[in-house]
Amino acid sequence: MRFILFSLSASVFYMIWYFSHASGLHDLAQEAVASGKLPGLDEPLRTVYTGVEPIDKLLTVLTVFFYPAMDGQDSTLLLHSIGFSGTFAAAWTLVVLESWRKGNSGTIAAYPMVFGLLAQVLTFAFATPLLCALQLGCSVTARRPHADNIRVPRVVLAVLPTVFVIGFLVPSNLMVLPAPDIISVDWKQIAISSWHPWPAYVSILTTAAYYVIGPLFSNNHRASISSLRWVYASAFIHSAVSHLVTLTLSLTTVLAPALLGDKYVEALHPSKVYSFPVPWSGLTVNTVPEGVHVFLRWDYMIGSAGILLWALKLHIVAQRQIVSGVSWVSLLFKVGVLSLLSGPAGAAVELMWERDELVFSETGNSKQVTTARKSS
Repeated sequence: MRFILFSLSASVFYMIWYFSHASGLHDLAQEAVASGKLPGLDEPLRTVYTGVEPIDKLLTVLTVFFYPAMDGQDSTLLLHSIGFSGTFAAAWTLVVLESWRKGNSGTIAAYPMVFGLLAQVLTFAFATPLLCALQLGCSVTARRPHADNIRVPRVVLAVLPTVFVIGFLVPSNLMVLPAPDIISVDWKQIAISSWHPWPAYVSILTTAAYYVIGPLFSNNHRASISSLRWVYASAFIHSAVSHLVTLTLSLTTVLAPALLGDKYVEALHPSKVYSFPVPWSGLTVNTVPEGVHVFLRWDYMIGSAGILLWALKLHIVAQRQIVSGVSWVSLLFKVGVLSLLSGPAGAAVELMWERDELVFSETGNSKQVTTARKSS
């Protein structure tokens, strides 16, 4: 599994970065930067954000890339971006949760902010499978899951859903505000640039909560399990809602096209929203939004596959060690149904949720005490 995950991460350099050059997206983006105009708009491109030239250059390129996805120029791209946002939030909830497990302390898995910022610069598809592969190789929680080593501080479990609202949802909603109707075009660019470090916001807020209010939380196992379930439930909601909104609107163009205008029937058709042209197809894009959609499709598919395969591996390890077997037909059917209804990240959340419930119920203190009494 580690080899597959490393391969997924490495495939980004061909499936995404090479393809963006071959399709013409890279040249179109560079032309927009050189012109000083936002793609498709007669509006000035902001080039100064922090006063630090390398960071400002990076944010300028990222703004050229993301602005078309956030201003509604391209309905296909906007709908796909809605689905992707929930996937990223759900997947990163699992990553942050994993970083706080006792068995991951001191390992590379304990530093999600580094990989989160890599995901924002070098793609979700590169950083997520890479981190998952490294975690499988360095963490005891991946080899021998036990109630002791998968335990997460109660304060982290209590604050994590709220932290994601503040650190992810608020910046995400700010950058999709219509411009110039509600905010100016310039402020929308600032909002987009401010959104990019959101994995750092989440990590910093969680760490601050741990040190500032952590002492106020006692080690109550029942309360911790309740909070853990809410973390998983909120992550599942992130993925499922965004996935179902995207899927429903797209299927409406086929099942009830009269509900949508002709423009949207074509733009939101499943063949456009869920298309995935390959790098060897010879595709050439004519606009930045068209190229960004192709870019993000592969970003979504590779990154989603990585988080799902990782969760599947951890789920299977726990099943084999604790109940001594895996019902493959049942497991694969469940993964397929969950992926269809809630997206791959939603399926990954459910697999990890079930893994934790199994490990805590079978290796926790109450279970061990009961077993000891029976043995006596």
